[in-house]
Amino acid sequence: MKFKLGLFVAICMVLLAPAALHAEKGAAGLVKERMDLMETQKDAMKVIGAMAKGEAPFDSAKAGAAATEIKSTAAEIVDLLPEGTVGPPSEAKPEIWTQWDKFTADAEALETAATALETALADESPEWKAKFKGVIDSCKACHKTFRAEKKK
Repeated sequence: MKFKLGLFVAICMVLLAPAALHAEKGAAGLVKERMDLMETQKDAMKVIGAMAKGEAPFDSAKAGAAATEIKSTAAEIVDLLPEGTVGPPSEAKPEIWTQWDKFTADAEALETAATALETALADESPEWKAKFKGVIDSCKACHKTFRAEKKK
């Protein structure tokens, strides 16, 4: 019986590990939605970044889908940051709400840059790497001002 109980406990631990990670972060509601959105963007950036670095073969369909993902999630950023959603586990800095116009302009700049990248990829333009750099620069500009450094 001990073997079966041990196996049951092991299976439960494996199945519940992802939930435990989220619980450990303490993310819930809009903060969790926002963190998930940023993870989605990060994953899309990795797809295109690997192609830009030559680590993965260029695939305009995959890159285009990733650019579309960045564009659509960029359009959601402002709505997921209502005033007061700051503090752990959120990495959002209070400057978002004291510099709201700059924050919304940064979010719009990301959406614009992602749209330009999406277009360049659809046209298979050689300019797509420069457009991708524009997306990277938009992310960096916003993070520099409005995202707290992750604690190690």
